[in-house]
Amino acid sequence: MDIRVFKGLNAEWALVCAEPGSGEQVRGWLEQAGVLRRGEGPAELEELLGWIGVRDRRLGREHSDRWMRALLAVASDEGAEARLAARVVVQAMLDGAVRMTLSLLRPGRDFDEVGQVVVASLYGVVRSYPLHRARKVAANLLMETLHQASRELLNDDPQGLEWGAVLEGLPGVEDVAEVVCRKALAEQAVAGGLAVAAEELQPAQAELAELLLWGVQQGLLTPARARQIAGEVREESRAAAPEAGVSAVTWRKRRSRRLARLRSVAELWVQAA
Repeated sequence: MDIRVFKGLNAEWALVCAEPGSGEQVRGWLEQAGVLRRGEGPAELEELLGWIGVRDRRLGREHSDRWMRALLAVASDEGAEARLAARVVVQAMLDGAVRMTLSLLRPGRDFDEVGQVVVASLYGVVRSYPLHRARKVAANLLMETLHQASRELLNDDPQGLEWGAVLEGLPGVEDVAEVVCRKALAEQAVAGGLAVAAEELQPAQAELAELLLWGVQQGLLTPARARQIAGEVREESRAAAPEAGVSAVTWRKRRSRRLARLRSVAELWVQAA
């Protein structure tokens, strides 16, 4: 899995943060918008963004909405300041962009090519964000990015996915990114036979589905084997071995083979990430 686009963005981010005064400039915009008190928060840009993320988790979505809208207002203009403001928002959304890229992978699609489409869509959405949409800013950014990237990739129309009720009440950027991408992942898992339509994927199930989908896309697992593993895991979660009509010895052998196969796929997955 080639992840050059995200490695490149992180390398670029390091250069942006090294620019003298970049952190103070961003902090100044947040002070002018009344999000921060004068002199509040670190003066270095990378530290400032991390500090804001911690406050988001503590203060909730309303805080996230306020600082994002303040920077999006600057990003909607032209010139160096607008580019800097947009870059900060894009960096804040980067984890969501990575997970969205994974959720949009299909057989024959290259990770880096999909990532480039997602990042380009995210930049466009950030620069043109309608500021009157003052609530759930991170959710709106991700949803519109998903719509644009999906259209660019000639994917099924994502308007059919109902995000609103799921996203209602979420506290911050990280939670929003997780839910948006988990919904897209669940759609793929059902389509690939790795989950049944009636199931709502729990975090552990979603991680397994993501691993299996990646293994199939990379040719490490056949679709049939991935479906078999998913089915065995579901069966284990519903009943103990004797109740499922399988001897304890056979059950342990099957579990051992499955774990060995998953472990080899997971090791490659971690290396690729």
